[in-house]
Amino acid sequence: MAIAKMNKIKIISLQEQKEMILQTIQGMESIELIDMSAEYKRLSAMSPRKRDKIDESIKLLENRYEEYRNYMNFMQDYFPKQSLLGKMREKRQGLTIQELERETKDIDQHEVIHTIQSSMDTLKEIKESLEQMKESEEFLLKWKNMSYVPHQMENNKFIRVLAGTIPQTVSDEFMRSIRESDLLHVEEIYQTRDEYGVTVVFDYKDKEAVLSLLETNHFFKLNYLYQDTPTEELKKIENEMKTLIQQRQDLQKTLTDRKDIEWKLKLMIETVYAHLQRVRGELLLVDEPNLFILEGWMEKKKVHEVQQTMQETLSIDDYAFLVEEVKEEEIDKVPIVLENNKYIAPFETITEMYSLPKYNEIDPTPFLMPFYLVFFGMMMADAGYGLMMFLATTLALKFFTLTKSMQKNMRFFQMLGCATIVWGIIYGSFFGLELPIVPLSIMDDVNTILVISVVFGVIQILLGLGIKTYLLLKEDDKYGALSDGIGWLTIFAGIILLVLANLVFPNATLSTIGTIIALAGVVIVIVASALASANKALGVGIGLYNLYGITGYVGDIVSYTRLMALGVSGGSIGLAFNMIIDFLPTGAKFTVGILLFIVLHLVNIGLSALSAYVHGARLIFVEFFGKFYEGGGKALKPLKTSEEYIDLKNTLTYKMEE
Repeated sequence: MAIAKMNKIKIISLQEQKEMILQTIQGMESIELIDMSAEYKRLSAMSPRKRDKIDESIKLLENRYEEYRNYMNFMQDYFPKQSLLGKMREKRQGLTIQELERETKDIDQHEVIHTIQSSMDTLKEIKESLEQMKESEEFLLKWKNMSYVPHQMENNKFIRVLAGTIPQTVSDEFMRSIRESDLLHVEEIYQTRDEYGVTVVFDYKDKEAVLSLLETNHFFKLNYLYQDTPTEELKKIENEMKTLIQQRQDLQKTLTDRKDIEWKLKLMIETVYAHLQRVRGELLLVDEPNLFILEGWMEKKKVHEVQQTMQETLSIDDYAFLVEEVKEEEIDKVPIVLENNKYIAPFETITEMYSLPKYNEIDPTPFLMPFYLVFFGMMMADAGYGLMMFLATTLALKFFTLTKSMQKNMRFFQMLGCATIVWGIIYGSFFGLELPIVPLSIMDDVNTILVISVVFGVIQILLGLGIKTYLLLKEDDKYGALSDGIGWLTIFAGIILLVLANLVFPNATLSTIGTIIALAGVVIVIVASALASANKALGVGIGLYNLYGITGYVGDIVSYTRLMALGVSGGSIGLAFNMIIDFLPTGAKFTVGILLFIVLHLVNIGLSALSAYVHGARLIFVEFFGKFYEGGGKALKPLKTSEEYIDLKNTLTYKMEE
C-alpha cells in the first residue's frame, strides 16, 4: 500500500535492433520512454535529417490512421448490428503485439481498402445523381402542364411561342398588364408565392412590341434543357431513380455480407496505431549512425521479468540493459504507480481525481478509503439502494466484458453499495420503508446522527494532522511538526476532554485536565513557531496568528454535518415517495403505483448517489487532504497500444503472475 518503487533503465543497441526492441517494450506495456533530447541537447540527440524523416513517417501514419478510422465509421452502417447487451457481453480477442502484427500482415489490405473506397465512391456518385434528379424532378413538376418543348417552337414561321416566368407581386401588376394586352395570348402553367410560370403566344409580326412588353413586365425566358416534354422527362427520371436506388441497395447488401472486413479493419487500425506510437517514441531516443540509446521509467519489481522477456526475443549480445536507482534531483520527474490491494485499489480513482502524489510523498488512498466508504454509505442511507448498486455492479462484473478501468469503477461502486447496505440497516430504511429494527431513525435521532457526523469529521481531521506530523518529522522539521501538528493535536485532545467533561460525563477534574491540555497545545504552537523563526518576537506573532486557524478547523468540522443532512434528506424523500403512492386507490396502487415506485426511487437513487459521490469527495479533498497532502505527480504512461478493439496479451504480466 504505497507508491511503487521505480527504476530508470537504459538500453543501448544497434540501429537494426531498434524496431524489435521498441516492439518488445510496447508488448510489455510497462516502460515509459524518457525524452533524451533535452539531456543531450548540446550533443544533438538526433540529426535534423533523421528527425525530418521521423516527422514525415509520423505524418504518414497519422493520415493512414485517420483514413482507416474513416473507413470504419463508413462501414459501421453496414456491419451487422448488435444489441447493447450483446456488445457488452462480447468477448474481446487477446493477441500479443507480435500476433497482432503478424495477422495484419496476412491481410490483403489493398483489397480491403479498394473494396471500401470504391463502394464509398459509387455510393457518393449515386447520392449526387439522385440529388440532381430530385432537383430536375422538382423543376419538371412545376412545368408538367406544358405540353410542348419550348425550343422546338422557336422556328415557327408565323406564330411565336415563349415559355417563362413573371414575378408575382402584391398588386399583381406585371401579370395583369400582360393579360390585358391584345398583342398576345397568355396561358398560366403554374403559380407559386413568388412567380407565375406562363406560356405566351403571339403573331410574329408583333414580335418587337411583344418582347418590349414582356421585358417591361420582367418576363424571364425559360431555359429548358430537356429534349422531351416535362411529363415524358418525369417518367424517364422516375425510371432512372429506381435503377439507382436498386443499385445502391445491391451494393449495401454486398457490404453487409462482407463481415470479414470488420475484423480486418480493426486489426489494421490497431496495428497502425501501435506503429505510430513506436515511431513517435523514436523522437525521444538518442540516435547515432550505428547505435541508439533508450531511457525509460519502470517499476523496480518488474525489471527482472523485463530483462528475461527481452532475452527471449533478442540475443544478449545485441544490446546492453542498464538499471539505475532514482536520484534525488529526478524525484519530480518520476512517474507514479500506486500499489494497493484489491480492496483499496478501486479508491485510487478518488486520489487520481485530485492529483497523484509525488514520488517522495505518501499515497493517501489507504487513509481516505475507510472514510469515503463510511461517508458515502451514510449519505445514501438506504439498504435497498445499496442492494441495487451491489447487484448491478456484481452482475456487470460477472457477465459483461469491461475494460480494466471500467472493472475498477464497478468494484468501486460495488464496495460503496455494501457500505450503503450497512448504513441502510443502521437507519432501518429499505426503499423508504421502515425495517422492523431501527437502530438510528432518520426522523427521531437526527441529533444523534449529527453528533456521529461531527465525530467522524474530528477523527478524520486528527488523522490528517497526525499524517502531517509524521511527514514533517520525516523531513526533520521538528518545529514545523510541533507547531502545525503536535500542537494542534494537543489542543484538540484538550477540547475533546472539555466537551466530554461538560456534556457527556460531568466531571470538574476532567474539565480542568482538558483545559490544561488545550492550553499546553496553545503554548506548543506559539513556542515552536518562535523557535522556528530567526526573529523570536516575529515568531511569537506568527504563532499567535497560527492560532487564528482555529476558525478554519471549526468550519471544517461544521462541513461534516452534511453527512447527516444528505442522509436525512435522501431518506425523507424516499419516505415521501412511498406516502404519495400510498394515497392512491387500491387498484391504482398495484398498477400505476408500482410503476411510480420504480421510477421515483430510481430518480432518488441517482440524485442520492450523485450527491454522496460529490460531497464525499469534497470532504476528502478539502477537509482531509488540506491538512497534509499536496500531490502533483504524474501517472506512468508506458509505450503501449490503443487496445480499442482487442486486448493486448501482456507477456510480462503473465510471467509475473506465474
